[in-house]
Amino acid sequence: MSKKINIKGFTLIELLAVIVIIAVLALITTPIVFDVIQNSKENAFKDTAHGLVLAAGTYQAQQQALNRDTTLNINYATSSESEKELLKTKGTLPDAGELSIDSKGKVTLALWSNEAKVCAVKKASAKEVTVNENIKSASDCKIANIDK
Repeated sequence: MSKKINIKGFTLIELLAVIVIIAVLALITTPIVFDVIQNSKENAFKDTAHGLVLAAGTYQAQQQALNRDTTLNINYATSSESEKELLKTKGTLPDAGELSIDSKGKVTLALWSNEAKVCAVKKASAKEVTVNENIKSASDCKIANIDK
């Protein structure tokens, strides 16, 4: 009588093929996941900047109702905490940058986020907050550099 050995399992070649396929999938998906995370951080910061624009409108209306000066300039790197909190908004405040409200209530801003590593900008004539890809550091995120 001959005994038949029934061995079940994977060969070394089959295991290596599976490992290679998993590695290729990881190489393809990792940059995509990091891009999604970065885009989420940028969009969240743009929403924060938009919230500050809305808060600036409220501030300007309140000051106007009280017959006070409606202009405001905040430098988020150097201003005091009380100055930064004049614009009541939810969310995390910018790490650096500037926000200005002119006498007509128009808001100009260049705000920096250390987490997203972006500068959100808005000209007085613009309606939307955008990200300026040319500004790469907190020290360059200034209203004067919006057009650069």
